[in-house]
Amino acid sequence: MNEITNHAELTVEKKKEGLYLFKRILMWSFYIGLPVLLFIIFAIISEVGGPDLVMASILFIPIWIFLCPKLVKPITFMYVDIEEKMDVSGGTLTLSKILGKRKEIPYIAVKVADLEAIKPYRGEYKAEADEYKADRRIECVATMKGNDVYYAYYTDENAKKVLMFFEGTEKALKVMKFLNSETVVVETAR
Repeated sequence: MNEITNHAELTVEKKKEGLYLFKRILMWSFYIGLPVLLFIIFAIISEVGGPDLVMASILFIPIWIFLCPKLVKPITFMYVDIEEKMDVSGGTLTLSKILGKRKEIPYIAVKVADLEAIKPYRGEYKAEADEYKADRRIECVATMKGNDVYYAYYTDENAKKVLMFFEGTEKALKVMKFLNSETVVVETAR
């Protein structure tokens, strides 16, 4: 395989479930709740301070409606708009998180040849991953319930055990099998 065919990449959108769903709901509640909360606070204060504060709160709502989608949401919503990316290139497996379809934050980059095992996270292999005592666990998948979830583990240069989960494509597994044939267990993938 040459460098052109020795490359595989997959980006998946994080499924909205569990803690991730809760964070998204909190963010939307903030967008809606902040102007309502300020209106209530200004209304209570206006009993003491006069009707000018009520007018200020009424003026704030259209300003918020204008600023929220243009300024506030792009800055804040990227933290709850997450994609996971798996990339095999140049013999290196790189797992990353992409925030707001703009900012890529790498979890880890490891040589495929250094991986001790690459197996599907289902059937007879699932128990092995669940029992593995890892110092660091990386979940770079849309959901852990998916059929194409694979795991790999290795020990880094600091003797820390790392367990990582990713969504395996047929091409990615083929490239990994070529780079480290002893450790890859291939079952049907995307």
